[in-house]
Amino acid sequence: FSRRKVCQFCVDKIEDIDYKETDRLKRFLSDRFMIEARRKTGVCSRHQRALARAVKKARELALLPFTSSHKGSFAINFRPRN
Repeated sequence: FSRRKVCQFCVDKIEDIDYKETDRLKRFLSDRFMIEARRKTGVCSRHQRALARAVKKARELALLPFTSSHKGSFAINFRPRN
């Protein structure tokens, strides 16, 4: 078994997660800009909820993208039926 990850926000004693700190928020997003699960990032449940709210607010204000551009993955392989 691996050691349990520690919440980075609790270690740094951060109470409120700011939606304007996009560099910090990007660490908790996947390569397709989806919010990573708690078990993968090690964030506690309280900060995971605050992180989700901050990411969603940053997306609405266009500080973070909703999704990544899927160049080459779907568009090239897609052929419409005749």
